[in-house]
Amino acid sequence: MTAVRIVSALGVAAMTIALVFGFTSGDFTAEGGEIIDLIWGRITLIDLYTGVALFAVFVTWRERSFGIALAWLITFIVLGNLATALYVLMASLRVNSVEELLTPVR
Repeated sequence: MTAVRIVSALGVAAMTIALVFGFTSGDFTAEGGEIIDLIWGRITLIDLYTGVALFAVFVTWRERSFGIALAWLITFIVLGNLATALYVLMASLRVNSVEELLTPVR
């Protein structure tokens, strides 16, 4: 369980640093348009949002409240893997084993 917490915390930190750096050093509007124009930019977005959709299905299955799952889904869409790492970190802190982490909240 410690490994899950460490990896997810490192993911939160890495994504936070990367996003802050990107937003303070780059021009999201201009550069985002250039990325979308590239085939690998579109493929990367398809890959990202496929992962978001799969993880959203897991969260919807795991959480007892559809409202909570929907809030997380919106967060996943906006923040990408920063939000998925944050979800795993927060969920892992509420359970005692990986098995509990991978089962629905009761």
